[in-house]
Amino acid sequence: MAMEARPHVFINHGGNDLSDYFVRELATALRDQGFNVFIGSDERGARRGIKYIFRTIESSDVALVIFSDMYAASEWCLHEAVRIYDRRREGKLVLVPIYYRVSKEDVNMFQGRFGECFVKTLKTRGINGHSFADIWKANVNLICTEPGFTSKDFCHIDVNFMVAMVHWVKRRLRSRNFPSDIDMFIPKQLEPQEGFGKELLYVSIATVAALLCYFIISLVFTDLDVFSIRQLLFIAVLILFVIRKTCRWTLS
Repeated sequence: MAMEARPHVFINHGGNDLSDYFVRELATALRDQGFNVFIGSDERGARRGIKYIFRTIESSDVALVIFSDMYAASEWCLHEAVRIYDRRREGKLVLVPIYYRVSKEDVNMFQGRFGECFVKTLKTRGINGHSFADIWKANVNLICTEPGFTSKDFCHIDVNFMVAMVHWVKRRLRSRNFPSDIDMFIPKQLEPQEGFGKELLYVSIATVAALLCYFIISLVFTDLDVFSIRQLLFIAVLILFVIRKTCRWTLS
């Protein structure tokens, strides 16, 4: 039986800036979890043509667009982002914007150091006022409308930020049966906000079940002195754990 192809993750970032070390470590973590990872700046450095890079994007399942202060220093990086959003609009790729040590507002409004870098690139390339400038700006604005992650939410601690990225990508592609060892170490609040409703449902079901079990126990054992407070708490926690795990199984 043929082995199932590993999903591709394409990382789009400026390269040679503050995000470079983070990207290298993130790529390693993703590869360790069974993903094929392509980094746009590496493909550019290997003098791959833009058509080759576009084909790589087209074969990818997930694209991580990592914004940083120096993101717009690369004209190719901006071209890649346009193609990435085209694929997202076609429903053929999952797009995740990541704001690494830069605010979403600065990126969306092209202000601060991010905006200064963008203006410098336009001037350096002699394309200030060119249609490319408008296309790039509009494309970045569209990417900013997608649910994403900001390093500030993780106190700029790269390890926590990285773990959240890997966890999210794995959950998004969980039907591919990737290892789930990392899942138990990551709190639910690290997931994108769309998972909040499902988590609330888990907790509600678990709470109702725990109360029901306590009611049944009180009917069977009219003298609750047979259980110590510590034992009752242990049973309640055990019920909550089992119900929550069962819900995650059946509702995902």
